Amino acid sequence: MQYVKNKLKSFAFCSLLAAGVTGPVLSQSLSTGRAARQKTPTVQEEARRIAEEVADRFIADTHFDFIQVPQKPVLGMEVIDFRHLSFEDHEVAYARGHAAAPAADTVRFGLSSPGRITVWLNKKIVYRQQERNITNPKEIAYSIFSFDTTFSCAVKAGDNEILIKYEAGAAAGSPLVFLRALAADGMADPAVSFHTGGTVFPGWQYLGPLPDDPFHSPEQGAVQAYYTVSGKMCNWQAAPLQLLPELRVDSTAVYQRDPYADWHYSHGTAVWSIMALDAGNPEGKYRRFGEEYCRFTLDNKPYFQWQYDSLYAFRGSYHRIFRRTMLDDTGAPGLPFAALYKSSRDSDLRALADSIVHYIYDRQVRLSDRTFCRPEPVPYTVWADDLFMSVPYLVQMAKATGEKKYFDDAAEQAVRFRKYLWNPETGLYKHGWFAYTGNQSVAHWGRANGWIAWATAELLEELPVSHPRYKEILKMFREHMASLVKYQGASGLWRQLLDKPDSYEETSCTAMFTLAIARGVRNGWLSGKYRRKALLGWEGVCKNIAPGGIVHGICRGTEIGMDEQFYRDRKTIDNDPRGLGAVITAGIEISALK
Repeated sequence: MQYVKNKLKSFAFCSLLAAGVTGPVLSQSLSTGRAARQKTPTVQEEARRIAEEVADRFIADTHFDFIQVPQKPVLGMEVIDFRHLSFEDHEVAYARGHAAAPAADTVRFGLSSPGRITVWLNKKIVYRQQERNITNPKEIAYSIFSFDTTFSCAVKAGDNEILIKYEAGAAAGSPLVFLRALAADGMADPAVSFHTGGTVFPGWQYLGPLPDDPFHSPEQGAVQAYYTVSGKMCNWQAAPLQLLPELRVDSTAVYQRDPYADWHYSHGTAVWSIMALDAGNPEGKYRRFGEEYCRFTLDNKPYFQWQYDSLYAFRGSYHRIFRRTMLDDTGAPGLPFAALYKSSRDSDLRALADSIVHYIYDRQVRLSDRTFCRPEPVPYTVWADDLFMSVPYLVQMAKATGEKKYFDDAAEQAVRFRKYLWNPETGLYKHGWFAYTGNQSVAHWGRANGWIAWATAELLEELPVSHPRYKEILKMFREHMASLVKYQGASGLWRQLLDKPDSYEETSCTAMFTLAIARGVRNGWLSGKYRRKALLGWEGVCKNIAPGGIVHGICRGTEIGMDEQFYRDRKTIDNDPRGLGAVITAGIEISALK
């Protein structure tokens, strides 16, 4: 109850300030005597306390330990793994599996394997290859993999039996076959479901190794229960069950979808924001939490690298740190590591931080003018989100290393993202831009604008005033803020679709706009008249924070939608980390307002 009373006092305080009430009237409204004034927290004190409460909940829901879970196929990727069979050159082994299709169709499969292999579907040969040197499939975009080859074949409605013969040879590579049914967009084809044969062991069954005796091999007629080949007896067997360590999510955690200790852009952003609660205080508990978070990741990274590369746990813990196919996997998750390296100069932190900045600067996909882009939902798409996924990290590393080129790249990205995403009619940014059409996407999504606002505020805070792009970026920031305040609701909250009053009020974008405006006022980038807008925004955020640091109204992760209804239909999730860092940082900025 005291929490609610304090929040109501804070709301009242914010409302009076937002309305322009000052002097004796404000003093009389808040207290009637010295004792009462001492009991009423200032808006700054209350903002700091609420930010700490949200941070404390995140910390309580973060666990640095593992549970063992059976490994299962993911993303429609079948890993036919013969490594548990002791192969010698020119010995053969077989794998048998099943796939179901709702209707007869022609299906394209992606395949990678170093061995001499033959694939039968329903007792007909559909693919054959000689041995070759290959690389394992690599995830090149969300759930899209590269393969060494593809082939197409007809499947029948219902159950389809797949048989694969593998012969070891001189080619380099482990005895593996990667197989995946592919849709036109490169994703897994949902029309084909593996492991549906109705057997006791629904996964792949293995036979061998055997001398290559074609007269007694299992493709001749019906599959038998066991075989005798050249005096050697062999029966079908299941592969050993792998138990993978996965980060634990406690049943009491508010957010159940992912463990906060995992590598993810939203988790890294939240931890980085939590650490800022102890800015300048290396002994503070929030910085210590950030150190524990980073050290736990570094200590366990070698094992999980092996798990990703050798057990093919494409969605196991920490998989994103090894996938590294986009800025989501690199810049924002690495923010607490870069911040700690900047102050501690720890060599382990530097090794990770350097590898991330080299990916961003040298390897990230770009347009011809070097604007960051993604291969999804179509190749060369510019996402507003990516300004935040890159620029704050580049700024951190520019400060940490003294490399001016990182400042230059960050500044150029801010200017170019405006070129592609800014809508001069509304003064807002669109969520995306498509190279193949030259057009922007449909929506002024709230959090897309929030990522732009927050990234620009981080850039302005650190970019030298003498930088040739500084004045242009400051002008861009001011124009964006001037447009945003026109769309702020009476509640203080902004909406999921900023220019659509019938879309729902959303917390994460409100927190991002609040922190950007408050920081702008604090640094003199914006006039004092914006102060009341920041306070009103914070009041709106606080309305969605329940006791115990539980934040409501955060839109879940969101792709670029092709129509506005897509954004209206996105669910909100309590304590989704995609908004927690912004809420904490907004509290910090409000607490610093004078």
